[in-house]
Amino acid sequence: MSILSLFKQPKPKKSRRSYLIKALDDIVSIKIRERDGFRCRRCGRIAVNKNDVAHHHIFTKTRLTTRWEERNGITLDFHCHRWAHAAGEEFRRWVLSWMPQTEYDSLYLKSQMRGGFKICDLEILLWYMRRAA
Repeated sequence: MSILSLFKQPKPKKSRRSYLIKALDDIVSIKIRERDGFRCRRCGRIAVNKNDVAHHHIFTKTRLTTRWEERNGITLDFHCHRWAHAAGEEFRRWVLSWMPQTEYDSLYLKSQMRGGFKICDLEILLWYMRRAA
């Protein structure tokens, strides 16, 4: 036994909840990028491969109520994605230039709702999304 093995921390097992959230994120990310044709919604750059563009949330993904909403996601390339995180109010105005104010407001209100998902809710949501894909 080496001395380093005494100090290694065992990797924590992934919980079922984190597995489900990651699976849902992956499905929605692909759906959003396919919907937008793997093209940046801001500058129009087309991805050479599917990882050249990212799925960006209009309202933060920490809010589970809108995390997997397709209308809460857009496709951005690397530079536009960095801009979206840094721009704040400019990003909001840009979104409102193509998204109707009523849709933006309803999405915002939904993102502000409290509530979580139980594991059984996540499993059902994942089942429906896999069926629809």
